[in-house]
Amino acid sequence: MLRLLTQAEEGSLRIGQERGRLSLSLRNASVDEKIRAYKQLEKRLLTEVRTVVEARELRRRIAEDLIVAASDGSWRLFSSCLRRLEKLGYSTMDRRLLACVMSAMASKGSPAGRRKTAELITDIERRTRGRKYHPALREEIDSTLARARKFAGLGVTEDVAEGAKRHKKPNARGRRSVE
Repeated sequence: MLRLLTQAEEGSLRIGQERGRLSLSLRNASVDEKIRAYKQLEKRLLTEVRTVVEARELRRRIAEDLIVAASDGSWRLFSSCLRRLEKLGYSTMDRRLLACVMSAMASKGSPAGRRKTAELITDIERRTRGRKYHPALREEIDSTLARARKFAGLGVTEDVAEGAKRHKKPNARGRRSVE
């Protein structure tokens, strides 16, 4: 039996189709043109959503599109898009992995980019450690992280751990570690 889509499902489907069409139309555009086009699309679509939840999800999806578009540009441009996505939150582990690989691609010789990529890799490893995943999914996660390491020029796991440790925040409220 066929089921009719709810208005929210219909809206999500339409938004997804518009994002897809825009992505295809921008294949050969410059990074600046892509970013400008996605921001215009977001502005237009935000006038059509009815709830705060829908607006947040739309912003998150556009932010995901922006990191893909900005990964070909400078680290400075990419990092602002990545910060925006981090503020909005990742919708899935796949999106977190995508951000990690895009960060590695955008880091192109930037020490700050390499450090951020190392932090993302370390975070994903921490989040997935000890969890039982289907072997194919575990393999996909591991190969994605290996690809990110390669793109960022991090090499082996020790480089990642070293990059993430350099910028740890000090303990809160002046706590001291006992040695």
